[in-house]
Amino acid sequence: MSMNAGANLLEKKLGDVPEGKAATGDISNYSQDGNAYADPSGEKMKALTWQGKNKVAVVETAKPRIVDPDDVIIKVTGATVCGSDLHLLHGVVIEMQKGDILGHEYMGIVESVGPKIKKVKPGDRVVASFQIACGQCRFCVQKLSSMCERTNSSSVANSMYGKRTAGILGYSHFTGGYAGGQAEYVRMPFGDVNLLRIPEGVPDEKVLYLSDVLPTSYHCVVDTGVYG
Repeated sequence: MSMNAGANLLEKKLGDVPEGKAATGDISNYSQDGNAYADPSGEKMKALTWQGKNKVAVVETAKPRIVDPDDVIIKVTGATVCGSDLHLLHGVVIEMQKGDILGHEYMGIVESVGPKIKKVKPGDRVVASFQIACGQCRFCVQKLSSMCERTNSSSVANSMYGKRTAGILGYSHFTGGYAGGQAEYVRMPFGDVNLLRIPEGVPDEKVLYLSDVLPTSYHCVVDTGVYG
């Protein structure tokens, strides 16, 4: 048995970590055949999915729908492939499951919003954070959003490290099992926290860097104390 298969079995046996269940991976991903969290219209979309070690495929899958009141559905206009996606492709990151939608760097246009969303509206152009923060837990309040306690239900991560990171879009069930952004549509949990409205006149090719590349590199420079 592979390490990945073993981790998936362990997750199934242990069950999800209960904190923030309504926001985490137990309801945020879906197979290529769709499920109860698919759009009730039956509308389909194209998405890039993991099909096993060193194998991906573009498939037709269910379009996501609003699940929680602070969800946002986004029609993707731009997405990128991160270097760290290679870890998923090569099977280095555990808890990948066949049919998982990949991608954690994307932007697009808001199609629909949950009833609790206040900062964005349908038609807004937005870029999404690669990590998923609730904005309310003790870590988010301290601006330590990468350690958000409510957006990653992985019991395997919790057992291995004694705690979990925040959830990450399209990056295995080890980080929450969220369907990723290399798709035509994405469900973004906690949309008011994790989406940034983009002004007119700024092209997608520049905005897309705000999803991961620019803030990650900026944080690295600041954190390590690099001076010009």
